[in-house]
Amino acid sequence: MTGRPTKAAQTSRSGLFSWVLIAAIATCCGLASCAGDPKNHRMVFAHYLLTNQDYQGDTDATQEAKIAAYEKEIRQAQAAGIDGFALNAGGWLRQPRYIRYAAQMFEADVRLKSNFKLMFSADMCCGNTADDVEDMVRRFANNPRYSKVYFKHDGKFVLTTFSGDKMGTSFWQRVKSDLATGANWSTATEPTALAPVRGMPREGPMHVFLVPAFFWGGELPNKSSIELGLAEWSSTVDGVFYWGIAGIPGSGGGLDQISSSENYASVVHGGGKVYIAPVCLQFWGANSDRYYEYGGAAGMRKMWMDAINVSHPDWVEIISWNDFIEGSYVSPIDDPNKYEFANFLDSSGVPNKTVGYFHNHSGAAALLPYFIQWFKSGVEPQITRDSIYWFYRTQSMAFDAGKPAVSEIKRYGPIADLIYVTANLTTSASLTVTSGERVSTVRLPAGSTDVSVPFLVSTTPSFRLSRSGMTIIPATTGADPISSGAQFNDYYYSTGFAIGSGPK
Repeated sequence: MTGRPTKAAQTSRSGLFSWVLIAAIATCCGLASCAGDPKNHRMVFAHYLLTNQDYQGDTDATQEAKIAAYEKEIRQAQAAGIDGFALNAGGWLRQPRYIRYAAQMFEADVRLKSNFKLMFSADMCCGNTADDVEDMVRRFANNPRYSKVYFKHDGKFVLTTFSGDKMGTSFWQRVKSDLATGANWSTATEPTALAPVRGMPREGPMHVFLVPAFFWGGELPNKSSIELGLAEWSSTVDGVFYWGIAGIPGSGGGLDQISSSENYASVVHGGGKVYIAPVCLQFWGANSDRYYEYGGAAGMRKMWMDAINVSHPDWVEIISWNDFIEGSYVSPIDDPNKYEFANFLDSSGVPNKTVGYFHNHSGAAALLPYFIQWFKSGVEPQITRDSIYWFYRTQSMAFDAGKPAVSEIKRYGPIADLIYVTANLTTSASLTVTSGERVSTVRLPAGSTDVSVPFLVSTTPSFRLSRSGMTIIPATTGADPISSGAQFNDYYYSTGFAIGSGPK
């Protein structure tokens, strides 16, 4: 993570790519400073699916390879400005792999000693009970080795959720009470986990700060629905997290989740509680038959700018670091399907280990520092190096490979055959995007701008930036071609980035 690149950086298919990316992000992609105001306690987390292991399968008997892979991801996230992971656990006592993976992640974090924070997001979609939730928090937050990296607020261990409102207030009041008093003690052991968490959880009372992601009024709730929800739950929750990804950010009208986020912020802050706002890159529920158009990074920008200027959440949670199936991932992994036994991503109907299906999202990871610094400091970052970030689908929206079935997918938004580019420029410059015979040149102003141009199928786009007749970023080719006859329908963005030379 040392050294400042002096030539235009571009995406690479080599195994060294992720480390090059870390170095590039660490320079803040041409920002004057990576640091926010240390007195400002705004924090940014990323939702991490424990079942998606990214670079390394859980195949090493010593577990050291997996721990090293988690160390790599933590460094990548910190380089982007992320303060911690919310670890999604969709199972626990009856699915002990979650305990193993969580222990490996906590061990990686402790070894790094980098002040990266971890907390649990109890996923209540699929059978977790009060015993599961209580055991996961106790096993780690009450653990002498791992407690130091578990995220605390107001002296309490933070617990988030995905859903769980249908469990009712009495369920969560019991969880909080049991943890606070030491009641309903867990006697469960997990002999395959790392030694610090292998036995029964450590005894002793502990207090949790509950910030759940409930669905008061559905995915796009109005203010009155949120008010009713908080009125019912006010004595139980300490804050609220809005899981606002199923929408078209900034579109206005009934599909705009930003208005719901603003309503959440108003109601939750009005009730004196913490609010966590969502930020998302893209949402394609390939396993739930719906697609929402985010317009490249433009939708993510609108969510960040609302958090910065309007809703003012206490924390932001990026949804997600590694939910590959839904396309929301900002992890810079080159292709999760190429890592043996690490991921089993077949719930969208595409066979597991189909290489090239889940595209590189390094462009999103590299762009994050700009918005994260702005959110944390409250000051628009000064751009000192030119950089461009691109996002495009690898098939025409008119094409249908038959699987996953496009005819069954509900598509929302102004969907078109476009290449989306975000440019962060020191001064005005010209962006040229080449897609086969189609060459599009756009004059862009100084600052951060989103633009889109058309693409042609059977081509791989390239990107060039020039100023006053001088090349600032030489032609850089995207990682993936735009296919005219793909085997599987694929709406995941292919992304990349390039950074110009530093100040003279």
